[in-house]
Amino acid sequence: MKTKTATGLIAIYMKLCGFKGWASLWNTIYLMPGHEYNQALIRHEQMHLDQMARDGKLVFMVKYTYMLIRFGYRNHPYEIEARAAEKEKSI
Repeated sequence: MKTKTATGLIAIYMKLCGFKGWASLWNTIYLMPGHEYNQALIRHEQMHLDQMARDGKLVFMVKYTYMLIRFGYRNHPYEIEARAAEKEKSI
């Protein structure tokens, strides 16, 4: 896993979406400036990378979109799992 500070078009995209962190399909976690050392956020985004590895990137994207429509963000199973990872003590 690589973490990078979001810049350029990625930062613009993240800002428009209201993201502080984003797990990319190319296995990089992007963090908005000021959030580079937020370990809970990094664990959250790392879980999304783990989900992609577990389910496959295409399946992850399809399931993520479907579940977002069906359950909303708060009750989204991938997001529930990622929020649980925030509380863990190690990455």
